[in-house]
Amino acid sequence: MVIERIRRFAAGAAPDHAARPRTAIPNWLLLPGLVALAVSLAVYVAYLRHHPYSGTDFSMYLGAAHAFADGKAVYQFGYTALNLPYTYPPITLPVLVPLTWLEPRTALYLVNALGFVAILAAVWLTGGMLGHRGWRGRLGVVAGIGAVLLWTEPLQRNLNLGQINIFVMLLVVADLSLSDRSRFKGIGIGAATAAKLLPGLFVVYLLLTRRIRAAFTAAGAFVGLTLLGWLIQPGGSHDYWLAGRAFDSHRVLMAFGPRYGGNQSLQGLTSRLLNTDEHNTVWWMLSVVVVAVAGLALAVYAQRRGQEAMAMVVVGFLTLLISPVSWSHYWLWIGPLGAVLVDAVLRSRGRARAVAALVAVAATLPFLMWPLRNGSGDFVPRGLIWLAGRFDGLARHLAVDPYVPTVLILFAIAALWLRRRQDDPPLPAPAVPTAVPVTADR
Repeated sequence: MVIERIRRFAAGAAPDHAARPRTAIPNWLLLPGLVALAVSLAVYVAYLRHHPYSGTDFSMYLGAAHAFADGKAVYQFGYTALNLPYTYPPITLPVLVPLTWLEPRTALYLVNALGFVAILAAVWLTGGMLGHRGWRGRLGVVAGIGAVLLWTEPLQRNLNLGQINIFVMLLVVADLSLSDRSRFKGIGIGAATAAKLLPGLFVVYLLLTRRIRAAFTAAGAFVGLTLLGWLIQPGGSHDYWLAGRAFDSHRVLMAFGPRYGGNQSLQGLTSRLLNTDEHNTVWWMLSVVVVAVAGLALAVYAQRRGQEAMAMVVVGFLTLLISPVSWSHYWLWIGPLGAVLVDAVLRSRGRARAVAALVAVAATLPFLMWPLRNGSGDFVPRGLIWLAGRFDGLARHLAVDPYVPTVLILFAIAALWLRRRQDDPPLPAPAVPTAVPVTADR
């Protein structure tokens, strides 16, 4: 009876992005894209010679990995001179242990190099979801986007701190890039959720778009990996899951408070507008409900219009908006966003193309690094959110809170754009499976 109801629900499944019309990307984009990336990398490497990575968060990862390898209570210690807590689930610790076998700076540069490749891979996969074909043109687009990404505040800060969020995002993008007919769809989202929790919102998205098998697969992967974490580190799992550490935003914010400019979430925005350091205010909770409901509705609508990549980016940004703490270096969904914006430009014609290009440029500006003189008189790139002290009044608010308003405006533009395209025929829905497995094939 229950299985039959699930099958009926799945019968209204949303269209499979694999059926999306293909778009040939001009081959001539390859050369300018590669040149732009080469120049961007050269300037960035020159910058690193004078301003090497701090690796603050990476040192915390290594400290936690050493503690785990030594059999210590990982979650009861702080790491680095800043006494940073380890905030990821126990299942992530065995993955970090091999990094302790390398010299720390070597490990940091290796992870950052892989991280940059990972965000380029996420952009490439997003292009595939958008129906792009022709590897030369696609590679040129990815290289061009990568050249710009390298000079955005989220990516530069991510690399400077040695963060691993890029790899979590890549798991989600790689998963959603699979056809809905794939038996493996959902495993990547489940693994990402086991590593960072917030990607669990994509399971809700899968359910709302009636991809039941993938949702159950994701849930199964999450549960399986979490249980494996219990087997590997039962004491640490108890500390993390049952002692309240998993959902304690105070532990993540430490002494900063929700008003801290680096917290680019709805809670950070509302706390700064209300000028309060109080956690979990009523206004924040109301904003989370409104934005989450509206954002998920937009994502479902986009997916049903065959815009899976757009829907993915919407849900990705939603995870950042509704989280109590979203550091600026978490905002790596600007990578896939870049692919979606470029696609809108390529598919548009005439005046619409000019508008799409203007939107793409305007959406990029708040995330860029800007060259400003430091105390020594040297030009150092700084993100807009760190320049709020140079402004007063409304300009100060706009400087310290550019990310959330930019994304909310993009949501509104996306809704209008989808509405104007209502006459487009929807894509076909995938075939309904004859059985609905509740766990992933392992």
